[in-house]
Amino acid sequence: MVEKNIFIDHYLDLCGLSCPVNFVKCCLALENLSSKDILKVDIDIGEAETNVIDGLKEKGYKVKIFTKDSKKVTLIISSE
Repeated sequence: MVEKNIFIDHYLDLCGLSCPVNFVKCCLALENLSSKDILKVDIDIGEAETNVIDGLKEKGYKVKIFTKDSKKVTLIISSE
């Protein structure tokens, strides 16, 4: 899948899931990807957004906000 010149290797829709389930699912997906793969994740705005972004950054992942609206945020996550 290619979006805005970014090749997406894997996608997760974690909207509606509570913390820490959404964070754990992100981590599990990232463990199964190679170091050059990119994970796209949709999560709810608010606590989920903050916890997932902060937790992944603490683990050393690069996290970018791709899009954001009033209900969800789309993240682009990579190891490099």
